[in-house]
Parts: sequence; structure tokens; C-alpha cells
Amino acid sequence: MLKKVSIAIAAAVAIAALLWAVRSPGALADTAGAWQAYRAGKYEAAFKELKALAEGGDAGAQYYLGTLYSDGKAVKRDYRQAAEWYGKAASQGHGDAEFTLGFLYLSGAGEGTGAVFADLQLATKWLKMAAAKGHTAAQSALATVYGEGYGIARDIAQAQRWAEPAAARGDAAAQYELGRLKAQTLTVESWGEAYTWFRLAEKQGYPGAAENRAVVGKQIDAQTLAAAERRADAFVPVK
Repeated sequence: MLKKVSIAIAAAVAIAALLWAVRSPGALADTAGAWQAYRAGKYEAAFKELKALAEGGDAGAQYYLGTLYSDGKAVKRDYRQAAEWYGKAASQGHGDAEFTLGFLYLSGAGEGTGAVFADLQLATKWLKMAAAKGHTAAQSALATVYGEGYGIARDIAQAQRWAEPAAARGDAAAQYELGRLKAQTLTVESWGEAYTWFRLAEKQGYPGAAENRAVVGKQIDAQTLAAAERRADAFVPVK
């Protein structure tokens, strides 16, 4: 039997991808410039510029402003304010805002008046909206939520549905989860596939992948093991 390994849902947001939702070339330049100022440590100037753009309805700026409240560098950390600005951007279809808002609701964050409380219904709603757009981190998060039964009933079909595209694009958390799902089928073929996915996650240093890959490896024959290794070596992420 596979060893149960507790994992944290990993999510990295690509900064360059956040700008797709900004409405106009002028706003794009302004938003990018403000974010660069923030990354350079010019927090007050960045906050002032992003807030003006966000209040004007700019989805990209709304997302960034939510990030500023979440980071707590330009202003006092306030997850409730962050969620409000993420929500404004998400309501305009901003995929990264949908994902981040869903992730925030997944377990909640903060304390006191600036806290956001966990809400699995809202978390699933926003994660699904982002995942439907092909957002890899959202797909990976949903796979883990359904696969682990994180606050909801476990649904293996849904877990696999979301894990597969994210794993194919090289997301380590999704590869791990897909390996775990395949291993539960308990057939030679599926255990061979599980070995491949665990091996790929292991190559990226994902926690628990090496241990589970070793466990699976002991359950399959040499021919199946060799084929699984070849698949891992030949893997090329889908773009």
C-alpha cells in the first residue's frame, strides 16, 4: 500500500502572465511600470499608482493591488482587502485573480478584521473558473482538493480530470497527485503510470514523490519498471 504523504498545495503565479487582462496599451504600460516600481522597493509610489488604476476598473491593477495587500509591504497586510481587489479582478474574468482568490478561500488567512475565513464553496467556485481557462495552478489545486477530499467528498474522476492537463504541462504537484490516483487503481498498467508520474515529480523535488516512487517500484516487474523510467526520461511538457 502506498505511504500516505501530507502535502501542501503549491502554487506559483507567473508575474508576466498577470498582464493579459489589462484593457488598453496605455494601462498595460502604467500597470507594468507600477509593478516594477514595487519590485524595486518603491512601495508607496507603486501603491498610489496601482490604486488609481484599480479604482478606474483596471483588472490587472486590481489584481496587483490585491497582491500588495496580501504581501503587506506597501500597506499593512490585510487579507480581506486583498480578497476584495482579487474579487473585482476575478469578476472581470482575470484568470490569475480567480485562482488566487480561490486559493485564499481554500484555507483562509489572517486574523481579526483583516482575516479571510475558509469557504470551500467559494474556493471551488473560483478555482474551477480559473481551471476552465487552462490555469495550471488552479487545475493542480482542484486535483488535490478532490483527490484528498479536502473539505469535500473525495471524487477521483474530478481529481484525475484536473490533474491530467496540469501534469502534462509539467506541474509537479499535479504529477504527484496523478501518481497517487493511478496507484490506487492497483493494476500493473496503472502502477507503471503511477511510477512515471512520481518519478517526474521527484525530478522537481516534490515532497513525498521519491518515497512513493520507491514503494511503487517494488510492486511492479522489471519490464514495467523499465518502461516507466523510459516514459519519464522522454517526457516533454505540453505548452
